[in-house]
Parts: sequence; C-alpha cells; structure tokens
Amino acid sequence: MRQTDQPGVDKLTKDAAKVIIQVRGLCKSYGETRALENVAFAVREGEILGYLGPNGAGKTTTINILCGLLPRDAGEATIRGIDIEQDPVTVKEQIGVVPEESNLYPELTSRRNLEYIGELYGLSRSTRGLRTDELLESFDLADKAAVCFQALSRGMKRRLTIAAALVHSPPVIFLDEPTAGLDVPSARALISLIRSINRDGTTVFLTTHNLAVAESLCDRVLILVRGHVVAEGKAAEVRQRVAKPGTLWVVLSGQVEQESLRTACPLIKSVAVVEGRWCLETSDIHGVLTQISTFAEAQGVRVLEINSDTASFEDAFMTILTDKSGAPEVKS
Repeated sequence: MRQTDQPGVDKLTKDAAKVIIQVRGLCKSYGETRALENVAFAVREGEILGYLGPNGAGKTTTINILCGLLPRDAGEATIRGIDIEQDPVTVKEQIGVVPEESNLYPELTSRRNLEYIGELYGLSRSTRGLRTDELLESFDLADKAAVCFQALSRGMKRRLTIAAALVHSPPVIFLDEPTAGLDVPSARALISLIRSINRDGTTVFLTTHNLAVAESLCDRVLILVRGHVVAEGKAAEVRQRVAKPGTLWVVLSGQVEQESLRTACPLIKSVAVVEGRWCLETSDIHGVLTQISTFAEAQGVRVLEINSDTASFEDAFMTILTDKSGAPEVKS
C-alpha cells in the first residue's frame, strides 16, 4: 500500500484493458472550499472497490462527478474509456446508481417500479417484463411484486433499489451506504447479494462507514481524507502497513532476562510482563515468532503458549485519519 496523491494509477493503467473507471487529477471546489484535490485512482473491471473516508471527505462529490450529476473543475474521469462530461448520456447507460436514500416511487408496486425504470432506459416491453421477473426472483422479492414500495421492510427496500439500478444490466454499479440502518440479518443478506452481483460480472464502487463490511466485501479500498486519496490497497495491507503494531502474548517454560530477549529479538518494539506472560509489541508478528523460537531453543526453554492481538482494520483506518501527514491541509 502506498500513500500518495495518485495511488495505484501507474500500476493499473499498464493493464488498461481491465480498467473500467479511470480518474486522474480530479479537482472540485465549492466556493473557497476544496472538496477534491488532485484525486486519482483506477478501478479494475469486475472489482469491488471500497471508497472510504469520514463525513466531508469528498466521497459523495466523487460519486456525483462519476455519475454525471456534477461538473468537475479539473482533471479526467472516464468510464469504459468514455469521458463523463463529453458523453454523459452514454456513460449513464453504463452505470447503475444506488443512493443512500432510495429514489424509487413509494406509491408504485415493486414490479411497477422496475418496469418504469426499464421504460426510462428505453427497454422494450417484452425485455423489461422479462428483466423485471428475473430481478424479482434473483432478489427474493417475487412474492412482493404487487406490494407498494412504501410497505416493504427496510431490507426489502434496499434490495429493490439495487434491483432497479440493474434493470438495464450496467457493467458498473455505485452503492452509497447500502447497509445503513439495516439489522444484522438484512445486512448479511444484502452483502451476499452484492457478492452475487459481482460474481455475475458487475463492477461495484462502494462507499460505507461500516468498516467490517468494507473489509469482508471489498477487493481493494481507497481512503479519502479532506479531498485527498491518502491510502489504497487490500484491507489486509492497510492493517499490516498502516495500523499500530500488533501484540503477542507469550508464555515460556522458564525464566529469561528481559534484556536478553530484546537483544535476541530486535523486531520487538516494546516488552512487558503481565501476570506471568510476556507482552510483546511488534509490526512484524511472523518475524518475531521466528526470533522467539530461536531464542527459546538457545535458552533451553520451551514456548508454552502464544496468542496475538492483531490490529484491526478500524485501528488502521483511525491511524490514517489522525496522522497529520496523511493528507495535505485543504483550505476551508
């Protein structure tokens, strides 16, 4: 994972045939407030990308630009090689958008909502009928076809809203906080549904404040802070390279000197003894395990127990947000 103004762009553009969303030097201001400053990233075809950051980071501004709802001040933004501002109609045919608040019609039934969206995209009567039946079945909403949207549960509303975004079979779908406000069973069902959509070939651009969802669902994450992309990579890479050191709890069969342990295991950052257990802080757990094994053998003692407290993705995320060097100051 790199911390840069343009993370991942050079690497991804070498394989341009697999890049479906390309952003370079994207800038946007609202008066004196710079919402986006030189944002650059690329999204691979078939990827689930998590676009993360605190409130006000610029996530919604980015999505609005990519969906053709907001003009950019500078930079480039293309979807499937099509410039969003030069040909917005074609771009909108290539994408589906699921806002945080549903944009479906409360007085229309589930079926009629999907059929109407199909009409807006110019699908023939037979095509939109077949597509509606297919989506209602796939999204486990067939028995709710005649139920008005406003009468559905929150989880069903989210499923139908995603189904509506897929009526025209777009290659890219934007999901803004898809699990917000859902109970655990509904959220899990929706996550499974998103995975299924992705397996069928749809590229997913996801924003969420639920870091557990991002970690489990996304192939890669980008973290936006004050209008700058400050980190990118797999969630595991973020944990390993950005988060605070991990903790190892070690029980040895005999007494050893703390100084000799530190000397033999230079990858240990700090040492303490808590209720007979060694508490070791390190950023390289695998390396320390190797060093401890060698040390124990040399000291004639055995390693009786090892447990680890690894840094969570949330720890890593918060470390980035509180790191003053993570994002340049943005005028506000």
